[in-house]
Amino acid sequence: MEHGGIGHAYGRAGYGSDIRLACHGLDKNDNDFVVGLLGPDLYPLSSIVQRMRKTKQTSLHLEHLGPFFIGKAIWQHNEVNA
Repeated sequence: MEHGGIGHAYGRAGYGSDIRLACHGLDKNDNDFVVGLLGPDLYPLSSIVQRMRKTKQTSLHLEHLGPFFIGKAIWQHNEVNA
């Protein structure tokens, strides 16, 4: 509940609009989770990650935390419903 509660609180405050999770086994150290966070500003999104990395759930289920990358979308496809 602690981990999910953090995400819900940031979402309710309008800081994050979408969270995507995928598992790929990206490197030799098996950093396999990719979490994509979408929101209007970068700082609150990096704050979500930092707070979630300190939860009991993270400490129980992850032996090693992989790298943390940030970026800003420079283009997004605008889908039009037909």
